[in-house]
Amino acid sequence: MKQLLTYLFIIFSLVLQFTINAEAKEDIVKLLKNLDQLYKDGVIDKSQFERSKKKILELNNNKITKKKNQTKNDDPDKLLKNLTKLYKDGVFSKSQYENAKKKLLKSNNTKITKKETKQEKFKPEKTIQDNEAPIIDIASTITVNDASYEIEGKVSDKSNDIFIIVDGRTITAKNGKFKIKRFSPVNDKFKIIAIDQWGNTSKPKLVNIIIDQQETVAANVIDALDPSKIKTKSSKNRVALIFGIEKYVQAPDASFANLDAKYFYEYARKGFGISKSNIKLLVDEDANLISSLGTLKKWLPGKVVEGKTELIIFFAGHGLGSSDGKELYLLPQDSDPDLLTRTALSRTELFKSIIDLNPKSVTMFLDTCYSGISRDDKTLLASARPIRITPGDDGIVPDNFTIFSASQLDQISSGLKEAKHGIFSYYLMKGLEGKADSNNDNKITNGELLDYMDSKVSQKASALGRKQNPSLRGDPEKVLITYQ
Repeated sequence: MKQLLTYLFIIFSLVLQFTINAEAKEDIVKLLKNLDQLYKDGVIDKSQFERSKKKILELNNNKITKKKNQTKNDDPDKLLKNLTKLYKDGVFSKSQYENAKKKLLKSNNTKITKKETKQEKFKPEKTIQDNEAPIIDIASTITVNDASYEIEGKVSDKSNDIFIIVDGRTITAKNGKFKIKRFSPVNDKFKIIAIDQWGNTSKPKLVNIIIDQQETVAANVIDALDPSKIKTKSSKNRVALIFGIEKYVQAPDASFANLDAKYFYEYARKGFGISKSNIKLLVDEDANLISSLGTLKKWLPGKVVEGKTELIIFFAGHGLGSSDGKELYLLPQDSDPDLLTRTALSRTELFKSIIDLNPKSVTMFLDTCYSGISRDDKTLLASARPIRITPGDDGIVPDNFTIFSASQLDQISSGLKEAKHGIFSYYLMKGLEGKADSNNDNKITNGELLDYMDSKVSQKASALGRKQNPSLRGDPEKVLITYQ
């Protein structure tokens, strides 16, 4: 019974100790009275009484003032520490210590600590909503060239999503840009409205569309001349004499004639296999009357071998007929159209000079006409009407001669501005590249070349409002070149 009362005292002491604070002096006094009564009743002996009293007084002297915001988990730890101290000091036996410790821990686990909550101040969430309307950037008047058209515009706003409204149709703007596709065969007018994701609406933007359906002619792509495409065998028995006169002293220019001659020089080398030493090129001032006659009378005889030489002659420039229509003339650079007999090369004299040399064959390419009209529709004879020579009056051509002429005698030879060549010269050289080889046998006959040039030249001349048909005097079955 004595031990039980002692145990009860310990539990009572611990409970009282758990509630001690800085102002609990009455609890200490009461505790000492109870301790004294237990001693008087003989429940505890004098030594136990003294030790317990001493410890209670020590606790009172070393009291710990607990803060209001201190957590409840700290108090049980301190009580357990004090209990252990009492046990070590011999105030309680081991069994009393274990039972008290068990009760203390059980009491701690069953406590419900209510956490004081603090009311937070209300803070409204921030939003990116704006109240500004989108701004449309597009021209007020736009000209298009087709009834089906598409226009583009820009729109700016703080919102990410912007919508364009046109005639009740919604278009989504992307990266601040929008496109509108419409159809109207007549001038059109419509309003554009922009709305952002917050419903802010722009002012209507009025757009006027002018439909200008002018007919546009697509520029034809002209293939560049390229003699390197031709591969043929070289021949030491071939000789070429080339004239190209664009800048005349006393006559209108023959546009692109000098380029015609310079390009044909390369075709003579690569297409006909003629060495440079056997080619004579006379361009503009080098093709004056004296130089031309000197070439015919001195240079050419030194190159032609009787019965072996194949002579190639190319002339790009002006030609003119005599006033009586009986003679045709080729005009050197300084010729006077009013003094043809004294300042020009008559075709009869040219033929005679060549025939006297007795070459094996002669092939002539004459990009000229005898109508008295230049490639640019300018009159060669300012004081008289141009002389028109009728077909059949061009004289007799020797059997070993092949003559390609740019046009019929009563037609005008034209220039091809997009190619910067005469029409005849351009398609002559294109034909030599292989375009004229209609049966793809790597041979081009006189007839094949004429057919190719006639179809191309007449078509181009027709676009200029002219008639121009190349002509051939010679054997159409004769092979002009053979290439690999």
